[in-house]
Amino acid sequence: MSQAPGQDRCMRSVQWWFWPHPRPLVDRFGPEFFRQLPAGPGIYLLCGPAEGVLYVGKAKNLRRRLSSYRVANPDRFPRRIIRLLCRVTRIEWDECADEAAAAYREEMLIAVLQPRFNSAGNVWPKRL
Repeated sequence: MSQAPGQDRCMRSVQWWFWPHPRPLVDRFGPEFFRQLPAGPGIYLLCGPAEGVLYVGKAKNLRRRLSSYRVANPDRFPRRIIRLLCRVTRIEWDECADEAAAAYREEMLIAVLQPRFNSAGNVWPKRL
């Protein structure tokens, strides 16, 4: 097999999909749920059926941030996030006055609740 000079041998692999990407949140909550979300800053809690709060996040725009989770695209999200999206049964949110208030509230909720999927370098003391 010949190759043109200067052509990279390592081509980026593209995943081919035979079925559409899963849409666990749209299937559970419906498309209207995402339209009625507020567009201001705030925090959101992704909750599971038995585990309680699985993930706490903050957003400059709640509607845009939560809408980004509509499709569990394996090319865009790591497996950990796709597992999270498949477990979510309830989404709660709280609007905040500004982004700084949302960041503070997110930090406090992560410290208190210690959600399973919030593991990005937080060093909170473990509960007994």
